[in-house]
Amino acid sequence: MECGRIKILYVVSTLGRTGPTRQLLGLVKNLNKDAFKIKILTLSPEPIDTMIKEFIDADIEVDSLNLSRVEFVIKGKSALKKYIEKYNPDIIHTSGIRADTAVSNMKLTKKHCMTVRNYVYQDYISKYGNIIGKIAAIYGIKSIKNCEYVICCSKTLKYMYEKILPGKKFYVVQNGIDIDEFKPPLNFEEKIFERKRLDIPQERMVFLAVGSLIKRKDPISIIKAFKNANCDNKAILILLGDGELLEECKNESDENIIIKGKVKNVEDYLKAADVYVSASRSEGLPNSVLEAGSCGLNLILSDIPQHKEIFEENSGLVQFFKVGDIGDLSLNISKLLKENKKEINFAISQYIRDRFSDKAMSKYYQEIYYSMSRDYEK
Repeated sequence: MECGRIKILYVVSTLGRTGPTRQLLGLVKNLNKDAFKIKILTLSPEPIDTMIKEFIDADIEVDSLNLSRVEFVIKGKSALKKYIEKYNPDIIHTSGIRADTAVSNMKLTKKHCMTVRNYVYQDYISKYGNIIGKIAAIYGIKSIKNCEYVICCSKTLKYMYEKILPGKKFYVVQNGIDIDEFKPPLNFEEKIFERKRLDIPQERMVFLAVGSLIKRKDPISIIKAFKNANCDNKAILILLGDGELLEECKNESDENIIIKGKVKNVEDYLKAADVYVSASRSEGLPNSVLEAGSCGLNLILSDIPQHKEIFEENSGLVQFFKVGDIGDLSLNISKLLKENKKEINFAISQYIRDRFSDKAMSKYYQEIYYSMSRDYEK
């Protein structure tokens, strides 16, 4: 330890603008700086859409090996090992398959913790295809086995991994969001103001979906269900995000569907919308649902366990539909259209804000760090 503080090194691929990066920012900016000395190490150069400025603005030190993916395969492990030996942290916290695998192979046991944000057999196969996905999943499982402190971002993931790795101990720290950034409009006039600013029709009911346009998120089902339900053209659907299904989404869309691509001001669209829709087939614990709920949107969610986990204390706040069932989703959309749900759902907002703040998340992580530090000193 340095001056009585626990020295933590966070290792990730990059600080690209993704859900895991936002989770990392929420974790580190809320740490007790009197108790922890922290640094972030990235493995590769930053992408164009990076969040590194947000970390620097939060007074977080960031370093990088600056290796491309190919370079990392060739010399990354030795470079990482050399960096760790020189920095000599008390704890190394990894997230992401490259960082998890590289550090877990060093078999640092009590010194290493990792956050698992997906179920490898679903996410990697969906993302990389059957062959490469299965190989990635094997590496992911191996890294979990080699790490003593494996932290799942949801209870659902913990249960799923316990089934295939019986006897392995898993910890749970549910995702948290910045409730100061993602908060509901004060009133409907503020919502209308956001619509004017974003050039969104003020008189229509606004449905919103945020996330990568990939099979796991199933944006095509959202588009088809919305078209079936919006027979009187009373609403618009906005999709934020890009991905492999972008062209298919465009081809399937009509004049009432707007595909904006990836944007940096998601919170503005959340404040302008009425209803948030997620058709995901698998998740860790979705940031986008937490953010939408915190902003007071009505929610229509696929009935996967991860969505249900968020609202396990009050499932009546949300409309669930059978995953992959376009007809069921269309009925749920129609229901809200008939009820003309142009409102700020303060009940959902308060529910999320009471349970899923990044401050609470950071506190739970700190408890694990203290436990690791005590174990490591034994």
